[in-house]
Amino acid sequence: MKTFWIKHQQTISINLVIFCFLIYKMAESLLQYGNRIYIYTNVCKGLISQLNGSFYQLCEYHVQDYKQYKTVGDDNPVSINSSVIDNVTDDLQKQNRINDLRNMNDSVESDIHSIQIDIQKLSGWYLLLYRLLANIPAMLTCLLYGLLMNRISQNYIMLIPCLGSILSCGLFLSSLLPNLKLLPDSIIFTLIGATIYGLCGKSNAISLCANSYIIQNTTIKKRTYIIGRLLGVNFFGLALGSLLLGIFYRYLNYFIMILFVIIGNLLVMIILFILIKNSKKCLLNTLSYSIEEVVNQFDRPHVKQKDLNHNDTTTTTSTTSNTTTTTNTNTTTNTTTTNNNNNNETSFANTFIYKEHKTYYQNIITYLLKLLLIIKSSYRFLFNKQSNNKHIYLLFILMTIFIKQISKSGEQDIILLYLLNQSNLLWNTELYAYYITCYYTLMFIQLIILLPIIEKKNLLNDFNLILIGLFTEMIRLLIIGLLNYNKLLIFLSAIIGSPACFIITCTKSIISKLINNDNNNNNELNKYFSIISILEIISNFIGSLLFTIIYNKSINYYSSLIFILDACLNIPIIIIFIWLKYKLNKYI
Repeated sequence: MKTFWIKHQQTISINLVIFCFLIYKMAESLLQYGNRIYIYTNVCKGLISQLNGSFYQLCEYHVQDYKQYKTVGDDNPVSINSSVIDNVTDDLQKQNRINDLRNMNDSVESDIHSIQIDIQKLSGWYLLLYRLLANIPAMLTCLLYGLLMNRISQNYIMLIPCLGSILSCGLFLSSLLPNLKLLPDSIIFTLIGATIYGLCGKSNAISLCANSYIIQNTTIKKRTYIIGRLLGVNFFGLALGSLLLGIFYRYLNYFIMILFVIIGNLLVMIILFILIKNSKKCLLNTLSYSIEEVVNQFDRPHVKQKDLNHNDTTTTTSTTSNTTTTTNTNTTTNTTTTNNNNNNETSFANTFIYKEHKTYYQNIITYLLKLLLIIKSSYRFLFNKQSNNKHIYLLFILMTIFIKQISKSGEQDIILLYLLNQSNLLWNTELYAYYITCYYTLMFIQLIILLPIIEKKNLLNDFNLILIGLFTEMIRLLIIGLLNYNKLLIFLSAIIGSPACFIITCTKSIISKLINNDNNNNNELNKYFSIISILEIISNFIGSLLFTIIYNKSINYYSSLIFILDACLNIPIIIIFIWLKYKLNKYI
């Protein structure tokens, strides 16, 4: 009965962690994509106010732009306000008027194109700076969280990113003050908020703690399903947040969206602090248990044992023929033993507490101030030889995660700029939000519904699912890059590329299965997930920087180049996983 109750509590706690993860990802999706649009809008309006105030419609994402023009002659757009053409009765005069308007329109189109290019480039650099300030501090924070997870319950650590999100939202709201200039005052507040958001760990810390908490409370057989469920909830949170983003931008505003994010994070903090069962034992309980074990060892008579200095000791009792002498000797011996036990207990407690605090503070100083020691320690851990060369396979898997995250993070910033730059698509904020919603909703459905069926019936293994995801991801990127002349094709690419959700899910499952998460390997598994979080943060910066530079260089002659290169990045990953499938088939 007790075992059943414990398992029931674990199940409830896991479900609550997943629910908190859902709410946090929904709020982060609003911040992530909402701030991208907010930065683009401020850069656009600020730049146009300095150049030409008559082009403010460019900042409305083509919502009203195409309604203000009509086609005259050979598909040249002419302003509807030039309806005086209809009042000209003479055909020659009408033709001359049309030619004049065409020349004016060519000049206007040239100015619009030039301003659009400037907006795209400047927005790209501001988006890169935003991501840099959000991710670099988060990398050091995740290093610290990786240390603390062995001492503090994961649900307590997850409170910190929620608090950071609330504080950053306060700065995002401050950027809306009417007396601030759009460039650079308003964006500076946004960038400071991103820095605080990163210092508290952002979604990387939440994902790290959620993965660690769930894996510690599940069996190996259910590992792929639980991780898939968690990542499915991740995509559903992103999809739900993107859908709400479209609604907020259509019917409400940025201010109301930020307030909604604050309320969501407060709800998560309440659940984490009150309802979720702690995964770690209290340090005092551990101390008491250790002291009790030592005391029990000293209380065992006539048994050879090791003292704290690892020296052999033997408890003996003196015997004599005289009864009185024997009694006195025994009494003295018992008293001495009791005093020794008390002294040993006190000495051990003091030593234990001292060493705990000494090690605790030394580790924090090492992780925060001695980066070289961190790199050295990580190097030893990653390249430590394991049985059957598993460390080599794990290194290749970590490399694929790193490359894939570079591709993913770089695309997230560029796709907004790219779609808004395609005038033939007439793309706008709502369509961008709905595209993200469609993409992540399909990922959620496949992870929550399709993946459990595949697992139950053993239709495909982890490697096959990863390869399917990589191939469909390549097709999606090629459609966006080469067939970008129709809205329906863009949404079709989201449908085709949605199996990419299997890539990270099954990759993490492979890592956990290789490590064989038992009592001896919990700490090792936590270290690997901590390293994954750090790699994701580093790759976010590298991907954003690399993709922004390439996009700004190619925007004038072939803006689709970045998506073709992105598709090509999947080729080495496919090769690596085909090799791993051959090598690890007997382990997975």
